Amino acid sequence: MDSLKDKVTDLEDRSRRANLRFVAFPEGAETENVATFIQEWLIGVCTKEFFSAIFCVERAHRVPGGKHKPGAPPRNILVKFRSQRDRDNVLRWSRSRQEIMYSGNKIQIYPDFSRNTQLKRMEFKEVKKKLQKENISYSMMYPAKLRLISDGKVTFCDSPSEVISWLETKGIK
Repeated sequence: MDSLKDKVTDLEDRSRRANLRFVAFPEGAETENVATFIQEWLIGVCTKEFFSAIFCVERAHRVPGGKHKPGAPPRNILVKFRSQRDRDNVLRWSRSRQEIMYSGNKIQIYPDFSRNTQLKRMEFKEVKKKLQKENISYSMMYPAKLRLISDGKVTFCDSPSEVISWLETKGIK
């Protein structure tokens, strides 16, 4: 069963490869067509040379969730790009910026992963905070592996407990 579950998760993640998740766009900002709104917004905030000649937001929609209640956080927007290169450029651009603002909201952009992959990645949340506090360079690798860089050496950890053990070898508690 675990093997089949892993295969389904991998297939779902592969089908989402050209997708990004936009967080915190205010509800109703997109007027009629979400895909057109996101494409025009990206063209407005990025330089034209940034995109490929075939830049296009193929599809975009708000995460389903029924009618939006006043005061609730806005639903995420899922965006599928025609080109993997454009998707990667948008993600790289968002990571290089300190803040991306739209109408007073701080917009965040993430890769779109399956629920299982998201849960595996969230397990590292506390150890990542500790690594930030200690100024240790790290990055998340697909699907849920933490790459640590310290003293010119690269170490890969598959679980938060491995990260804690690694920190203890460095004398950090």
